[in-house]
Amino acid sequence: MYWLATLMSAVLAAAATIADPECQSTAPPQHMIQLHTANITVPGSPFGLVYAREDVAFVGLGHKVGMLDTAAFTPTLTREIAIPAPLNQSQGEQVSGLTLSHNKRYVYASIGPGAAIIDVEKSISGDANPVVGVLNGKTGDGAIQVTVSADDRFVFVTQEYGTNETRFRGTIEVFQMHRSRNGSISSTNKGYVTLGYAVVGTALSRDGNKLFVTSELTSAATSVNDTQGTISVLDVATLKTNPSKALLHTVDAGCSPVRLSLSPDGSLLWVTARLSNKLLAFDTAKLESAHPEGALRASVQVGTSPVGLAIVNGGRHIITADSDRFNYANATSGLTVVDVEAALRGKQGFPRIPTGLFPREFGISPNGKTLLVSQYRSKAIQALDVAQLV
Repeated sequence: MYWLATLMSAVLAAAATIADPECQSTAPPQHMIQLHTANITVPGSPFGLVYAREDVAFVGLGHKVGMLDTAAFTPTLTREIAIPAPLNQSQGEQVSGLTLSHNKRYVYASIGPGAAIIDVEKSISGDANPVVGVLNGKTGDGAIQVTVSADDRFVFVTQEYGTNETRFRGTIEVFQMHRSRNGSISSTNKGYVTLGYAVVGTALSRDGNKLFVTSELTSAATSVNDTQGTISVLDVATLKTNPSKALLHTVDAGCSPVRLSLSPDGSLLWVTARLSNKLLAFDTAKLESAHPEGALRASVQVGTSPVGLAIVNGGRHIITADSDRFNYANATSGLTVVDVEAALRGKQGFPRIPTGLFPREFGISPNGKTLLVSQYRSKAIQALDVAQLV
């Protein structure tokens, strides 16, 4: 495709000129654009979102997971699924990231020491107990995200803060999954690897052989005022068998990197650096090589405190959830719409879509036309017609 060839040429041309991003409190003003949108309120602060199929999505709602009817453009909350003990023992714990298995049968809801495993068809049919398994880890009670191996046999859970044993550095905890004939799921805890402080986001390489992980602070940080973070590159084969030895290397990734997502062709890893107000692009071939220096390919100004990101329209656009979660002076929340080809040529100054308070995570419909946004402080979910951007 011509646009893809042009995009990659832009990547190569810009490669040698990208400076490491600095920290920034309030992002510069942006001009606004409007898309067709709809909002619903929900009983709690929504966090993670994931579609199971075109007409069904799930959302994290405190100690519960909500199921949404998404057959119409405006979603409807149809049921709430309680998370069982021991995952919901602390008032501070909440369902965070939601992940759909590759076979589309299960939703993994990250919470507390691990995750609840929800059977999609049981949820849809109205089964009284659609939770068919739990992952109960040992290295913390702040699970943020689950990533499932390409064959659905292993699950990797980010524990944001770790424990005294890890000196409160975050971890990736590894579980091998076992499915019984009666539909229940159990697991074997294979161990963990300790990374930097505040381990949050994960993404598999396109071939599934590497796992990319964000740490908001480096493992050498000495105080909470240190803000430089990293991307760690883990070998998945080692992670499955000997997790503590899986770390290959780390690279700098701006101030407090949090979420990441792979481009459709797998050549770029996009990362939100929350305290830099930047969207960063890294060359995955470089990241996976023995010499990952110089992997940064783009540093794009977005709104204040970006968290979630969504790659839409076949990779032509990326939308960031600019949360303004720290309420900086003269800042606002919103969604920045980044034209990928222009960004890789070095363009800055992309527009903003207005939203509610603390937009946090996204769910993209299977047909790619509708984007759901969790508005954490507004206790609402926003639907956007992103096909209008093409």
